[in-house]
Amino acid sequence: MAVTEIFFLQCGFLTLDRSIFFTGVDIGQPMKVPVCAVLLIHPEGPVLIDTGLNPDGLTDPEGAWGPRAKLIKPDFTDADLIPNRLKEVGLKVSDIKMVIITHLHWDHTGGLRFFKHCPIVVQREEYRFAFNPDPYFALQNMRNHFDFPLDYQKKDGDQMVLSGISVLKTPGHTPGHQSVLVKLVSERFYLFTGDAILTRENLDRKIPSTNNWSNGLLLENMYRLGHLSQLLGAELIHSHDMNQWETLKKSPESYR
Repeated sequence: MAVTEIFFLQCGFLTLDRSIFFTGVDIGQPMKVPVCAVLLIHPEGPVLIDTGLNPDGLTDPEGAWGPRAKLIKPDFTDADLIPNRLKEVGLKVSDIKMVIITHLHWDHTGGLRFFKHCPIVVQREEYRFAFNPDPYFALQNMRNHFDFPLDYQKKDGDQMVLSGISVLKTPGHTPGHQSVLVKLVSERFYLFTGDAILTRENLDRKIPSTNNWSNGLLLENMYRLGHLSQLLGAELIHSHDMNQWETLKKSPESYR
């Protein structure tokens, strides 16, 4: 068995300083990037990768994100909330059988509260660090995004979570970041990098972002994912690459 269909769900956009994504480059130049989730249709049930932005931000941005609401400006509408994007493809929140979280940063965990009924797959090290982060790195781990009575299914390293869906531990951006390798029934592979490779430009220029727990580990895993994509002929999908995002089909269209 493998994944039969992939939907890209638009969850809004962020405007930030380009130097956050590219260390020491273009300081002061604004950059707009997408926030997305990915829906995998699998014979054992629909699987979601990441969950978009915090719905509280629609009415109370500072309450949802604190000072970050002004530093990195989210731009999204009610249509971009995960429940509404799922409805767009004929699904309810309760239809989701598993959520895979690449990492527990605020722009990937905003909709976690909706998924108390199913396993949340996360690396054990990511879970531990999110609840007890180093002080200098704590601002991106916002407990109002992930501190709910959720069924966290903690993983240790690379492993297959369902046939055709594997998580790959790719630390660097965070201690327990994971990427997701997906095989379609058509034999095509997609490699969802999460924030291990923010954009194709990061990979091509070998430039890390500024907001990483370990730049050394990030670069190692950037090279690893790039190599793996070449070996498998897998298409790399980046969480925040506007150039790539503009070329992708968005839900309710899909890839098979």
